[in-house]
Amino acid sequence: MKMNTVLKFDRVILTKELNEKFKQVGEVFEIANILDNSFLLRDSKTRVALGVVSFEDFENHFVQEPNYKGWSNWTPLVGFDGHNDAVYRTNRKKVQVRFLTNKVRAEACCCKGDEFNLAFGLRVAYLRCLNKALTEKKNKAEREIAENEHILKKMKMQLKS
Repeated sequence: MKMNTVLKFDRVILTKELNEKFKQVGEVFEIANILDNSFLLRDSKTRVALGVVSFEDFENHFVQEPNYKGWSNWTPLVGFDGHNDAVYRTNRKKVQVRFLTNKVRAEACCCKGDEFNLAFGLRVAYLRCLNKALTEKKNKAEREIAENEHILKKMKMQLKS
């Protein structure tokens, strides 16, 4: 049986005994990391890494836990200006966008009952992130203007005296 796409932090259930570390059938594990040809699994409760399982053994001994989806890895995102200025990740319910330059982050999710649309969610989250970044720039510029005006007043007072 072919598994669906497996992402980091997805949960999986042991269906057949594999070795001494993975012998409790029905136990739930979490994908801690995805390596070149294997998965690093950890205990889903304690989050302690337990061992590495090859893709072949993984397909034969584990199934994905239904209705549980973890976050994907951060993926480069090309912005409206054509530059790679952001990264995004999704858990198939939400999408988060983070700018690389100033670490501003925003997210978008769909309403209950709606089907998640990654492309639409990316646009919404990107625009929210852009608005946050522009608001930060505006606030910083206003502070600098106020500071400069204060300095100018001091300079005028010194000239008068």
